[in-house]
Amino acid sequence: MPVIVREYDLIADWYASERVDQTGVPEVLARVKVLPPGARVLDIGCGNGLPITKMLLAADVHVVGIDSAAKMLARFRVNLPTTPAVRASAQRLPFAGATFDGGIEWGVMFHLPQAEEIEVIGGVARVLKPGGSFLFTAGDVVDDCDHIGIMNGVEFHYYSFTTEGYRRVLVEHGLHLVDFHKDKGENGYYLAAKGDAAWTRQSN
Repeated sequence: MPVIVREYDLIADWYASERVDQTGVPEVLARVKVLPPGARVLDIGCGNGLPITKMLLAADVHVVGIDSAAKMLARFRVNLPTTPAVRASAQRLPFAGATFDGGIEWGVMFHLPQAEEIEVIGGVARVLKPGGSFLFTAGDVVDDCDHIGIMNGVEFHYYSFTTEGYRRVLVEHGLHLVDFHKDKGENGYYLAAKGDAAWTRQSN
């Protein structure tokens, strides 16, 4: 059975009041604005939809959200009532192959053991169209020993590959690493492409 990050249900109310900054938005916006209007984007770990899903919609792309946390999805449906969202795990994407032009995953991958991160990458590679891209956040050091952090009094588990480790996993699933960088808050962003991806045509 895949690991389900149920901890976000425990902090859904707190998270809604605390996640008011624009972290991650510039990185996502830099990619989606080179996609054609109406492009289909999968928002993995969409949470309550703010701020990233809302920004995607403002960029005139069609978004489908997916999250395993029921309380976060309940808030998503209040915040963005006309946007489809599915309750499912990132490791078992319930979509047909070659469905999406792009995938976004902010704040999910590093909560999963390495074997399940590989499953996520494989699933995203499957649902991406040729030329699609995947932007995700993760660490850049070997860390498969289940480190624990605290958020609003709740324990969260953290794992990671190195940058080269992610590059290898991506290649094994038909993707290639285009870019890795960190923002001012030390969040690591990986941009991967499936073939000649439109999202890679604009530099950071």
